Amino acid sequence: MLRIASNSISKGVARAAPRSFPRVTPHIGFHASSRKEEESKAVEPVSKGGLFGTGLSEWFALPVGITAAVPLIKYEWLVVNEETQLLAVFIAFCVTFYTQGGDAVYKAMDETAKTILKEHTEAEDKVIAAMEKKLEFLKANSNMVDDFEAINKIREEAYVNLNKAGK
Repeated sequence: MLRIASNSISKGVARAAPRSFPRVTPHIGFHASSRKEEESKAVEPVSKGGLFGTGLSEWFALPVGITAAVPLIKYEWLVVNEETQLLAVFIAFCVTFYTQGGDAVYKAMDETAKTILKEHTEAEDKVIAAMEKKLEFLKANSNMVDDFEAINKIREEAYVNLNKAGK
């Protein structure tokens, strides 16, 4: 008798749900002005933490979850099949890996990151040193035009002297 009543209630709720709530188009407002100082200085509420921000211990999630799961499974709103079980195993793996091995993975990746950063810094230092050498070379060659003009002047004088000597 209880089974028949619970099934008929769940079917009735499922049939009546789309008709019972009126469809209202949502009103979306658009505001394009910049934020005021009062808005940017808004005080953030202090979070109590815990289960859903109530301040209760996270361990209360287990009985709450079981209490919620019983009607979900009973009325077949949640079908426990191989996909659901695989999802549960994957989530359990992720949680276990995060809580038990997360620190080891962090240390390994942090060490690798420091090594890469060190190698990158050394390579940058070499490039900077090469660029500084090139800058010194270019500064030394900055008076190249004057040098070539002096060479051309000496050459002209040498041709003049050779012409005089050849006469």
